[in-house]
Amino acid sequence: MGDVARSIDAVIGLGFADLLKAHGFKKTGRNWHRADGENWLIVNIQASRSNTGENGEFVVNLGVYVAAVAALAGQAAINGKPKEYDATIRERLGSLAYGEDHWWAVESGSNLDLISADLVEKMLSVGFPWLETHRDISHLAAALRNSPSLLSVSAAWLAGDKDEASRRLREAIERRPAARERFSAWAINNGVAL
Repeated sequence: MGDVARSIDAVIGLGFADLLKAHGFKKTGRNWHRADGENWLIVNIQASRSNTGENGEFVVNLGVYVAAVAALAGQAAINGKPKEYDATIRERLGSLAYGEDHWWAVESGSNLDLISADLVEKMLSVGFPWLETHRDISHLAAALRNSPSLLSVSAAWLAGDKDEASRRLREAIERRPAARERFSAWAINNGVAL
């Protein structure tokens, strides 16, 4: 493990990991999961591929995996804990906190306590609220409104808005004509007239 990796792990260990544990998350490597029935809340630390020596950066990825939405969208069932990239909806903590993609820098001489305190504050102020909000199928469906995907269509369908699901399906076919067959198969399987 390089110097920057040790520094990132130190930042995590200075309060962030304890905060997640206190909120019911269980740690595996740089991933934390909290079961929510058959669904999952996910937090992931992703180091930059360009990290070298003592200098580098990392992001905090958030995800909510909703099994019913994934199943209706035709995704294979996940055994065990889903990866962050398997999530039904994903966001970066820095984007929520700063309004743009934000990577936390760790360099020689960085005050790791300050970086950790910032992570904790951002997780409390915007991270946990985002995760909690997207546990609700209606909020999840609204957040996926502009995504031309079967996840978006399925979320609207499960939220009880069949007309919106049909609209999203038609829009997805228009925006992604190469996937028309897949979208049409979903419509047939669920009794939706296009």
